[in-house]
Order: sequence, then C-alpha cells, then structure tokens
Amino acid sequence: MPRTPGTLEKIFYAAHAYLPSYEQGADLIIVRAADGQLWGLACEFDLCTQDIRQAAVSGPQPFDAADPKFAEAHWRPHHDDIGLLPASWEDLMNAGLADCIAGYQLQSQLGIQPFPRG
Repeated sequence: MPRTPGTLEKIFYAAHAYLPSYEQGADLIIVRAADGQLWGLACEFDLCTQDIRQAAVSGPQPFDAADPKFAEAHWRPHHDDIGLLPASWEDLMNAGLADCIAGYQLQSQLGIQPFPRG
C-alpha cells in the first residue's frame, strides 16, 4: 500500500519467533486486542499466540531450535476478535516484553525494520 504524504500509519513492534511445528522462523507483530490482551501474530502462517516470550527469539543468546521454550508456546489460528491494533511501547514494557522486540513494521511495508543492536 503506497503511503500518502501527511497521513499517519500504524507502527507494529515486532519480534522474531520460531514455530517448532513448521521448523521455521517467523516475524511476529505484537497487537493489543480490544480486551487489552497482547497477542503475537505470525501473519505468514495466519497464526497467533499469547505466549510471546516463549515464541520469541530474544536477547543476545544464540538461536537454538531445540530450546524447549519454543514448544511451550501455544499457537492458534488468528481470528477477527483479536484485531490489528498495534501494541504500544508502554504495553510491551508493562508486559515485560521489551527485550523480545527486534524491530518494527510499518503498516505500508512488508518485513521488519530491525533496531540496531548496540
């Protein structure tokens, strides 16, 4: 979707996730449902989870597909009740998920724009 100058667009915070059932990684955008609960949405699989910390590849640790935390994440099909309202940085801080965030995705773009690691 092309961006029109002077318009605002949604900014989704995003994490990298691993789905053991697919033996594949995915970009996970973090959304806030109308009831205030946070969900991680893997758009390419049309799946979501509330177990964001377990699904996310986070921190300075090297990725290990055998890490048992990935199997702890419960995934389900995305449904309209969750919606597509981006979670705010404050939402992420309050949920203790800030260290899981790897970047952001603008509504008009595909793919995550990584935050520099420093």
